[in-house]
Amino acid sequence: MLFWKTAHQTVTRLYHSTQRTQPRTMSRRLIVFDFDGTVTQHDTINVLAQFAISSRGPPGSPSHNEASQKWKQIVDLYVADHSAHKESYFPPAKDRQTLAQELSYLESLRTVEMASAERVVEQKFFAGLRREEWVGFGRVARFNGSLEKEEDEGKTVKMRKGFSEFVARCKEKEDTKLGVLSVNWSKAFVEGVLEVEDPRRDEEIFEKRVNELRYPGGELEGPEEMGGRVMMTVRDKLEGFETMLLQQGEKVDGQRSVYFGDSVTDLECLLRADTGIVVVNEGEEETSKLLDTLRRVGFEVPHVSEAREGMKLAWARDFEEVLGSKILG
Repeated sequence: MLFWKTAHQTVTRLYHSTQRTQPRTMSRRLIVFDFDGTVTQHDTINVLAQFAISSRGPPGSPSHNEASQKWKQIVDLYVADHSAHKESYFPPAKDRQTLAQELSYLESLRTVEMASAERVVEQKFFAGLRREEWVGFGRVARFNGSLEKEEDEGKTVKMRKGFSEFVARCKEKEDTKLGVLSVNWSKAFVEGVLEVEDPRRDEEIFEKRVNELRYPGGELEGPEEMGGRVMMTVRDKLEGFETMLLQQGEKVDGQRSVYFGDSVTDLECLLRADTGIVVVNEGEEETSKLLDTLRRVGFEVPHVSEAREGMKLAWARDFEEVLGSKILG
């Protein structure tokens, strides 16, 4: 709790400003990406589930059908729990006008998230799958997503436009470090998806903070750098982001940090970073829950085309728009 209180105090000091002027003497930059819905176009939890189901046997087989039914029950119970919690929580969203109120609500969802994760483990839904298989699943999903055809039973990951080009641009700069921070359940799967940009295991491009599915039982385990505690909520992601900042030497050298995220679990990381960029799907600018939340609690979030270097918050549909803007200099 002491770590959280210290981190929370640091974040709170930053919340009251929507813009920061960075000293021109800063020589380092840490750029961290959320994975699901940010690096990828959509959430990938169902992709992980479909690969697990397909590993049980061919479509139509008893084992395949049983796994499909298990997953449906897990999803249905999660949706029901989440809806019940949302409806019973006070104050309701329309009356949560401060950041503190919103963060309290988001953290209260921990019970819902943990209950769902416990069901997955109890059902042994991901049991028996080795790390190498998850990496392979990630490669296949990325490949499927690159093809101009219908999704293969949901086992497809489509990347956010311009991501590879953005990473390539970052890799050209020696003073820029990259990271991935995600509540996704399989770090190995994420590695497989990102292998195109990060091909060498001995010299990884991305510093990663992602949960992992243990073999053989399919238990969920958090990042080693966070003591193995499973990341579930907005607070967990903030702590993961803080460990990245500390590892990169923020306290010693100073650096400009950038965070990309698409969901409310990214809220504190976006505000903790020197520059936070909200990623929104094409055509969903008016329905983005994260954009709506930020604006409801008092933050201005212009499009990156209207932003300038050093601006605190902005939003973009993809990484091509970021590359074409001046927000990162």
